[in-house]
Amino acid sequence: MPSPVRSPSVPQALTFPQAEHLRPPRLGPTTDELSPRLREILDQVETIFVDEGFHHLTVSELAARLHCSRRTLYELSQSRDELALIVLDRRLRRVGRQARQQLLEVTDPADLFSAFLTVPFQELHLHSVRFSADIARQPALQRLMASHIRYYMAILREILDEGVRAGHLRPFHTGVVAEVVDAAMGRLWQPDFLAATGLTYEEAVTELSAIIRTALVVPPDGTKK
Repeated sequence: MPSPVRSPSVPQALTFPQAEHLRPPRLGPTTDELSPRLREILDQVETIFVDEGFHHLTVSELAARLHCSRRTLYELSQSRDELALIVLDRRLRRVGRQARQQLLEVTDPADLFSAFLTVPFQELHLHSVRFSADIARQPALQRLMASHIRYYMAILREILDEGVRAGHLRPFHTGVVAEVVDAAMGRLWQPDFLAATGLTYEEAVTELSAIIRTALVVPPDGTKK
């Protein structure tokens, strides 16, 4: 199976060819397609939505807070809910880019696995409770989040496959491992779990990473069982 590669044509890029077909299509305009004013407004919309949620806001209320017209907002999207989709997609893509950049210097598959867990998912946890609740009540947003998580898990599986191929990780079924991580991540950021354990989300992710890493990593003596 092809392994994660650093593209020779783009030296500063980390690519995962097997996961690429699962990359979600972009929603809304790219940053380069926006005027400076629309870019600024979209940045402000993202801040409001992530900090406060969006279900309680109308387009008129949002325009008033941003000191712009409703027509300006309609240049970005046709509705508040569509704007929420654009904001979430934009945020998830930025988290992915930041994660790839931070992973560039990591070469050991076990370290890459640990870094991949801690970087993007901790950033996603910065969503406010209200924003997370608003995502949960909107099927379209849930589908968008699920599509990005599916893409992240496919990348994780490539990382694991490379570790197994190189002999650094035990040959467990990497699809099962990725599904376990996916399910665990969904549980770790739930408030009742964090309250019951007394952990922060970052601490919980670190614990999960250590547990799975211990199970997967082949020790120095080469024992794989």
